[in-house]
Amino acid sequence: MKKKIFALLIIAAMIGIAVTNFVKTKVAEEQKVDTRATIVEDKLGVKSGLAIGELAPDFELETLEGKKVKLSDFQGKKVILNFWASWCPPCKAEIPHMQKYYEKFAKEDNFEIVAVNLTSQKETIKYVEKFVKTYEMTFPVLLDTEGEQMRAYEIYTIPTTYFLDTKGIIQKKVIGPVDQDSMRESVKALN
Repeated sequence: MKKKIFALLIIAAMIGIAVTNFVKTKVAEEQKVDTRATIVEDKLGVKSGLAIGELAPDFELETLEGKKVKLSDFQGKKVILNFWASWCPPCKAEIPHMQKYYEKFAKEDNFEIVAVNLTSQKETIKYVEKFVKTYEMTFPVLLDTEGEQMRAYEIYTIPTTYFLDTKGIIQKKVIGPVDQDSMRESVKALN
């Protein structure tokens, strides 16, 4: 009986060691992939990524009018990069604040709002057009119809807003709605 228990303990230990080695190997492989993904550098020599101090990943999306716009088109200006959807209650609450701030201070504070609509999430372009008209949005509204930027910017909660300096470097990230005062304060802090 003791021999059987001992044999079972040996087998259990060997299985435990095998599982541990397998898990360690998988974790190491995943870390290698993550490391390679963050070593992309821009012409400025700044890593591209989503952390504060990294260059915001560039992208090209279409506006409601069908014009192609790149994030890098706004270099030289401070950028409020906002990810939103028309069905999102906090987005509905923050858009009027964004519009007022944009109308009052865009030139004075040298900034642009780039609103990326997550069109791939439950909505059609007709809903987006209606929303833009209802809220009288005059800043660029870009359509992420395939969800590529939602994935690239790791948007899990909306609204999510990135504040970029004049070189396109991420200086701040806000998850949840922003108001006019917090936007002004954040933009003033950018170089």
